[in-house]
Amino acid sequence: MFISTNILIIVIAFAVAVIAIYILYSIILFQGTSGKGDELQLSTKNILDQVDVLFEKGEYPLVELLGTKYLDRVPEHTDVRVYVAKAYYEDKKYNLAIKQCQTILERRPTSIETHELLGNCYIKKQLLSKAIKEFEYIYEKDKADKKVVRTLAELYRDTDQIFMSISAYNVLSELLTSDEDIADVQLIIAELNVEAHDYPAAFEAYKTRLGIYPKDVNTNKKLTELYIKIGNYQIAIETLLYMLSFVTEPKDLLWIYDMIVDLYETTENYESAIAYAEKLIEVQGSDTFKVRDRIASLNIKLGKLNDGILILEDLAMMSQNGFDITVELAEAYIKAKEYQKALDRYTLLLDKSTPREAKQVNVLICNMYIDWAVYMREENKLEASFEYLKNATQYNPIEPEIFYNIALNNYTKNNFTSTIESVNKALEFDKMHENYSKYYLLLADAHHKLGNFFEEKKALSDLLNLDDKNAQGYLRLGILYASQHDVKNSEEALKNAIKYDPDLIDAKYNLALVYENNNRDRAKELYMEVLEQDPTYEEAKNALVELTSSEGF
Repeated sequence: MFISTNILIIVIAFAVAVIAIYILYSIILFQGTSGKGDELQLSTKNILDQVDVLFEKGEYPLVELLGTKYLDRVPEHTDVRVYVAKAYYEDKKYNLAIKQCQTILERRPTSIETHELLGNCYIKKQLLSKAIKEFEYIYEKDKADKKVVRTLAELYRDTDQIFMSISAYNVLSELLTSDEDIADVQLIIAELNVEAHDYPAAFEAYKTRLGIYPKDVNTNKKLTELYIKIGNYQIAIETLLYMLSFVTEPKDLLWIYDMIVDLYETTENYESAIAYAEKLIEVQGSDTFKVRDRIASLNIKLGKLNDGILILEDLAMMSQNGFDITVELAEAYIKAKEYQKALDRYTLLLDKSTPREAKQVNVLICNMYIDWAVYMREENKLEASFEYLKNATQYNPIEPEIFYNIALNNYTKNNFTSTIESVNKALEFDKMHENYSKYYLLLADAHHKLGNFFEEKKALSDLLNLDDKNAQGYLRLGILYASQHDVKNSEEALKNAIKYDPDLIDAKYNLALVYENNNRDRAKELYMEVLEQDPTYEEAKNALVELTSSEGF
């Protein structure tokens, strides 16, 4: 029964539609065959009334059908064509709507309604440049039309015309009267100015919005991010602390406290970072494990190694010696010079690591042994240092830092031939040229100690071929040239050293020595520069006294 009723309703509706079409079509035919008098005016009124009623009811296909049939006979009737154009637009037949609008504008070039409809058609077709022209035309006719100004602002933004968009939104903001609307537009203006890197204008827009909604969380967040972006960390922190006075949502509180901790850590105020990290733990939804791990890291940065290690040991136990936390704990032990404890942790990881993780752990153990060896050398325990470097090779036999440190050990023992052999191995394994500078400088030192000045010059030249701005390389080369009485090359090399490192005090001192023979005034100036940098530089002080005394004599 229900289905039969629906079918009946559909049949009746269809019949009514057919009758309407028949009646209207008859009117059109009547107009086409009638004379020009009162009958034509009546027919015109009837067709307009009918298409208006149909349009208001949303019967767009009927408007299109009857309107086009009518226009075939009376093409100059623009009012009917307007209805047809609007019907095509509502029916999403944008190409046909555009064609009708263009025809209307040939007869009514100043029709604001048609320009707006045509502009909207272009927007739907993503022909945004053409849409902009239509709305710019309308704006020139009425600069107080908020809807047109907003559309233009959006179009400029969509076509990446940021500054034009900002200008349009600023005009729109002046036209608006509602605080809510103004605040919304000011947020858009701020974001556009951030995109355009006009940060002062962005700040002004954010603050205008906050003048309306001072406790708007999202705006305060964006303002904070902008302060961070320009490096004004202190004001960012103050903004976050202000937000704590009114924010209650846990998700927002998590963001605020996390940002405060970040900023205090960035500004190396580790104690404050720890204090707010501890408050962060108390917020609902906080990742307690992650925050405690961060507190441990902050304690280590603060030099409170034992406090950091205690937290990490607890976390390692909680996670059943999870990979990341165990690595972090081992690194903390290394900082505390507790190398055996670090080794124990790494060994524990090796027993249960995947092949990929084991490879990473091997590298970490190798680096730990190198650190251990360096510490032993600093403690004048060279034999132990050699032993740990030997152990390091078991985990990464081609690590160049192993051989560099072996070279340093040999250099300390005045075994310069072995130093050279080990440095050459370091250079051989340093495929990425990450540490070539210190390798070549040590190689040059060792050759110098042996009196191999040709090899020393070659090592320094090889260094400068890889890095033609290496100030230390030029300094050493300048000193070498000076020892060979090659004043011209010595002067050039030392000038380059100062050029690439204006604070390289030894380069200034040695250049002053060179100038003592041919430019004593410049030599005195350089000695005085050296003493301004370092008043305790005894060699420069003595040289200046001697130079001044000899002039008086």
